[in-house]
Amino acid sequence: MSHKWTLERLAQESGLSPHYLSTVETGRRDPSVSTVVAIAKALGAEPGELLGTVKGLSPASIEAARLFESLSDDAREVVLRMMRILRRRR
Repeated sequence: MSHKWTLERLAQESGLSPHYLSTVETGRRDPSVSTVVAIAKALGAEPGELLGTVKGLSPASIEAARLFESLSDDAREVVLRMMRILRRRR
């Protein structure tokens, strides 16, 4: 998830005000769940991604999971087989 948006652009895409987004960004306000969902939807991300990394998973792992989910069932099986082979070669 890499957007080079201004607060104004994110506000437009999320339906939130730039001022409110600024207060969330600077930590002066804690966002509600609906705010996190609106921002995530605007960015094309999952709400959990905005709240930090999943314990033990790097940003690259999260990206790989998102890409994996977009594959066909057959392609997923091929990727899993390849990953299992690579893990054994460590």
